[in-house]
Amino acid sequence: MMIQETTADTFTTLDDYKQFISRRKWYIIIPLLISIAIAVACAYLLPPVYQSSSTILIESQQVPQDLVRTTVTGYAEERIKAITAQILSRQVLLKIIHDFNLYPEQRDKLTTEEIIDKMRNDISIEMISAEIPDRRSGRAVTVNVAFTVSYEGTDPKKVMDVANRLTSLFLEHNLKLREDLAKTTTDFLAEQAEEYRARTKELEAKIAKFKQKHLTELPELMGLNLQTERQIRQKIDDIDSQIRQVKDRIVYLQGQLATVSPELTISGPEGQVITDPVQKLKLLKSKEISMEANLSPKHPDLIKIRQEIAALEKEVGSTEDRDELQKLLTLKQSELKKKSAQLRDRHPDIIKLKKEISELKKKLASASPATPHTSYMNKPDNPAYINLQTQIKAAKIELDSLEQRKKELTQKWEDYINRLEKMPEVEKEYKDLTRDYETAQLEYKKIMAKLMEARQGQTLEQHQASEKFTVIDPPQLPEKPVKPNRLAIILIGIVLGIGLGIGTAAIVEMADTTIRTPGDVKRITGQSPLVSIMDVTDVQRGKRSK
Repeated sequence: MMIQETTADTFTTLDDYKQFISRRKWYIIIPLLISIAIAVACAYLLPPVYQSSSTILIESQQVPQDLVRTTVTGYAEERIKAITAQILSRQVLLKIIHDFNLYPEQRDKLTTEEIIDKMRNDISIEMISAEIPDRRSGRAVTVNVAFTVSYEGTDPKKVMDVANRLTSLFLEHNLKLREDLAKTTTDFLAEQAEEYRARTKELEAKIAKFKQKHLTELPELMGLNLQTERQIRQKIDDIDSQIRQVKDRIVYLQGQLATVSPELTISGPEGQVITDPVQKLKLLKSKEISMEANLSPKHPDLIKIRQEIAALEKEVGSTEDRDELQKLLTLKQSELKKKSAQLRDRHPDIIKLKKEISELKKKLASASPATPHTSYMNKPDNPAYINLQTQIKAAKIELDSLEQRKKELTQKWEDYINRLEKMPEVEKEYKDLTRDYETAQLEYKKIMAKLMEARQGQTLEQHQASEKFTVIDPPQLPEKPVKPNRLAIILIGIVLGIGLGIGTAAIVEMADTTIRTPGDVKRITGQSPLVSIMDVTDVQRGKRSK
């Protein structure tokens, strides 16, 4: 250990390093040559790898956002990552591999998953950023304005075709993704709008049904109901006053009726007042007999009395029965006997009575039993009495009408009172319904406004007028490979060879315990040597240099 440390300490001057390199040059040269040979072999034996790439610009919305706002939110980087995940999926990559017959040599050696992983490694997506001023703050911010899609492979034509396919997939997936997002938003809002529309219609039906059920108890009718209730109450009071007046009038008319005879008064032969229609009829018939005895059949007085008799007979029936005629005949004969004792036979009264007796005998011979009229009910014939009765009947009819009207108004008034009593509870239920309806209608209007914006955004996406990907640098056929970098490999081989050679020489030098200089002796023994003999080769080298 002492020797190795002492040997390591001998490299203190430049001559020491020169001597080290001179002694160990082959340990340095041989690893260097081997490393260079390996690097050159690797550089020229590795297959060339070509790369084709396209640059896709993230183009902003063409239509001003103040006019039409897209419904696809989020940053472009998020969509690019989502699209990249879809394109690098197993199914898509397998289709590309089979379509372009990629990796034919590795298919027999590697599994499908390994081939797919290799293709994923050969595909690269890189973002291109730029600093632009922020519209709000004015500060410069870094944003991604484009991205590149690259593919590496050994066949230049296939590399370009695969890069074209990947570029097309990015464009298609972006359009489809944006359209799907816009359609999803539109469908969701349409579904929400339909739900709120159905909810609104349901509440409208409930409100209509509630109004129909409580048509007269709605809150907006409170003032009208109060006014109507007061009017009905006033009408009831007016009718009560009218009823009292009619009742008073009936009492007054009944009092007047009690003082009036229902029949017309007729004076009998002795001055008495006859009111019975039957007695009137008998008296008139007696007068008729007397008038027939003294007057001609066409005399006006006789015709008039006969008309009165006929009218009474229609009312009370015929009274020409034999008993009555016999009584009248007996009465006339008795009267004739009295007057014959006092008067002469040619006296007008005697002649008149004889004619009356003769007429009575004729009527007695042809008389039949009395047939009283079945409808006779001792009807009054006094116009004053009938007039009072008519007024009383009219007053009673008016009283009945007023009482019926009062009953109807009272029922109507009670209905309005019930309405007014129910109105607070009805108002609460009605406000709850209208509040729900207004809320649903407001939400429906909001959703419809959003739906219109979403449909405009969907139309914007369909016309590709929103943010989109535009290819500004399509894939080209690569003219030279990007891998391997032969010069870099060779330089790396040289660097590694130099390092390996120096390391090998250093290891050998450290393992060598040979004493070569007086300084080595002094460092090992601690004593300076007495004599130093130069190396013959050094002497010869010195002479040659001179």
